[in-house]
Amino acid sequence: MPKIIFISWAENCSRSDHLARLLGGKSYMVYAGWLGSRPATVWLKYIIQTFQTLWLLLRERPDVVLVMVPPIFAVLPVYFYCKLTGSRFATDNHTAGFTMKRWQRLKVLHGWLEKRAACNIVTNEPLQQLQQSWGVPAQRVFRIGDLPVQFAKIETPPFLKQNGGASNGKTPNGFFAVTAVCSFNPDEPLAEILQAAHELPEVNFYCTGKLKDAPAGILARKPKNVTFTDFLSVPHYAGLLKASHGVMVLTTRDFTMQRGAYEAMALGTPIITSDWPLLRQTFAQGSLFVDNSPQSIVQAVQQLRTDWPQFKASIQTQRAQRHAAWAEKEKNLRRILALPVQE
Repeated sequence: MPKIIFISWAENCSRSDHLARLLGGKSYMVYAGWLGSRPATVWLKYIIQTFQTLWLLLRERPDVVLVMVPPIFAVLPVYFYCKLTGSRFATDNHTAGFTMKRWQRLKVLHGWLEKRAACNIVTNEPLQQLQQSWGVPAQRVFRIGDLPVQFAKIETPPFLKQNGGASNGKTPNGFFAVTAVCSFNPDEPLAEILQAAHELPEVNFYCTGKLKDAPAGILARKPKNVTFTDFLSVPHYAGLLKASHGVMVLTTRDFTMQRGAYEAMALGTPIITSDWPLLRQTFAQGSLFVDNSPQSIVQAVQQLRTDWPQFKASIQTQRAQRHAAWAEKEKNLRRILALPVQE
């Protein structure tokens, strides 16, 4: 069996972890986090991560390397390793690698490396077309919007246990529960979510994400019915999403896939997400779409409360359809990467 590893220059990435696992490989996070992402230190962080990546490759000696983009610089040590050893590499391109200005400036390097990859994975058709406009051969661009998420362990988080536990999405006090998946990135309309929560005092809102990354003073401004969970272990995170009536994943940026929505779908929890064409197409069933305004969020939560059984049934139907679609995509991806096809 060929040895497969997935390298991500990030503190964590569930997409990388899941894709590596589905292909029978192992995921590695290469991240010198102590240097932060400030312009004054990011160059040093990338140099350190380059050497860490080379050391990892020489230690593991993989036959196939998948690498997350951005940053595009993560591909450079992988490219040189594969050039020397004859191994194959593939890129998994997140939307920010195409849409953020700092990465758009490097599209020449981006395209040059992707022309030399065995396969370049993108999340949607517009990005697929963009890569081909750079001169990347069509047969080397492979679209994978979502992956079947599998949680090895699901546990009720401690803050729900302390209140008496949760059952079928209901909080102990009987309130309706919505979890907003947050990472405190600039494209997340957090202020609008908090304003909507203020107008829905009968609904419990849980906001995930590391509080060290949260905007200053956010805890002081939150309504009483909002709980910031801080970092959660994967089992506790899955337990919270499963115990919620709905999972909210919002973005102000077009062409942005929502991993939290995939995770909600895998757990059979209805979704509230932003009204972008890509997200409408991807999460067509069991979902509500908002324009990111507080009023739209309030209306979506109210509709979910009213018609929750129907949304619950619809998301479970979509989950089954997605699993069938992934099975065919996995076969094609394995053929492109010259991996054994599992029948």
